[in-house]
Amino acid sequence: MRWSKKGALELSINAIVVLILAITILGLGIAFIRGQFGALRGQFEQVSGEVKTELINKIRESGELLVFSRGEIDVQTGKKDTVYYGISNTAPQKACFYVVVQCLNAQNPTDPEYCTQDIRLGQLVAGPSKDQIRKKWMSLISPVDINANDVGVYPMTIQISGARKDTYLVEILVALPKAVGEAEGDEEVTCSSVASETVFDTETGEISGEWTVYARKQFYVNLN
Repeated sequence: MRWSKKGALELSINAIVVLILAITILGLGIAFIRGQFGALRGQFEQVSGEVKTELINKIRESGELLVFSRGEIDVQTGKKDTVYYGISNTAPQKACFYVVVQCLNAQNPTDPEYCTQDIRLGQLVAGPSKDQIRKKWMSLISPVDINANDVGVYPMTIQISGARKDTYLVEILVALPKAVGEAEGDEEVTCSSVASETVFDTETGEISGEWTVYARKQFYVNLN
């Protein structure tokens, strides 16, 4: 009887030791995983910072108003990719900038009038307005305010679904309110002070009379 109690006691102690070891190992494992995720997160932030610095330097060295992190983009159908673009505000005041992307042509079009399916040449394939979602190949930020003599760097997410595999020539177009040129001194023309909902006709891509084209640039999208 004594031997049975002693064995049970030893078994209980062993169980407690095993439980403590398991909890300790689990805690160490969680701490390790959190540390790895933290390192990766910091690395991603560092890459974003490097891209931003690169585009700012590119604008300042070249004097361009609009630059990309990549001039040719390879994407797979349905999968997301992100590129960055930088806009330089050379106006003497803070101003609102509006960005859209239009499809100019396909390398091997089945119909010369179309980029693909129901998207005609020159129609918008990206923009921040909700009424453009049907044609969105790319997601852009909403209209942004950029300080005078400053550079804004922003992401553009690309995800093309339902289009044939081809190489597409697209154009990113940046619009600026005409009021910027009419403002006196350092009078700001911010996005909150202008109507941005009707900057472009979503079917034709034509700009409204209250805005002017500030910069435009073309790049290729290879859909694989």
